[in-house]
Amino acid sequence: MERRAAPRGEAAGAATPRPGGTRSPKARYQRLPRDERRDQILDVARRMFTELPYAEVATAAIAREAGVQRGLIHYYFGTKRELFLKVVQGLTATAAVQAPPPDERMTLPETVELCVNLFLDTAERNATTWFAALDAEGFGQDPELLDIVNRFRDRTVEHMLAVLRVPAPTGTLRAVLRVYSGLADAATRQWLQERTLDRAQVQTLLTRSLLSMVTDIAPALEARDAEPGLASGERLEAGDRLLHAAAHRDGEPDGLAADARAEP
Repeated sequence: MERRAAPRGEAAGAATPRPGGTRSPKARYQRLPRDERRDQILDVARRMFTELPYAEVATAAIAREAGVQRGLIHYYFGTKRELFLKVVQGLTATAAVQAPPPDERMTLPETVELCVNLFLDTAERNATTWFAALDAEGFGQDPELLDIVNRFRDRTVEHMLAVLRVPAPTGTLRAVLRVYSGLADAATRQWLQERTLDRAQVQTLLTRSLLSMVTDIAPALEARDAEPGLASGERLEAGDRLLHAAAHRDGEPDGLAADARAEP
């Protein structure tokens, strides 16, 4: 992005006192190093985009909350849209960092439950911003915004594969996990926007769905691709074998694996 000239108020530092010893409202504008000032604006923008829909956030309000001139937002970030893109980039990076690293000591159900819990924590903290990003609210189907969201989904799938300890993921499994990411978005929308489900219900929905997709649905789809003539019962048996192997890998009794398949 082209470097813009800094507004005079930033270069001059704090405002000059008024006659009589009183200071103007601009007295709270303190001169800061460039990186600190930029981070300050970004922190305020992140909070405001999280609390309000995109259309209701004004750069003048961000500047006022940050204690800077509005021209500084243009200087550091450009337009409101570009500032919003930076906020979404930061949100997706934070969500990726919060995903748990692979842990051999955890069982598959424990790992899935932890992943879902951390995802719901992030969604709850950043609901307004995230849904605005998903909807591309305020400026149509923005290709840069969609690219940020899609790259985040791709990174999420790769991390899920690592966390779930899948040694050689197939294209089918990757596609199934992308479908799951859409389910996760829809479920959190029902919880945080529509209020038709509570967090505990969404936790159950997403945890059981992910377990089923990894241990049952994906193997059934792969079996169908490998041998188109397989009967449905044979495909289910293939899924049972993977679920049985996952249960033994995680040190679970056979009964737990059976219970997982039997749960409604």
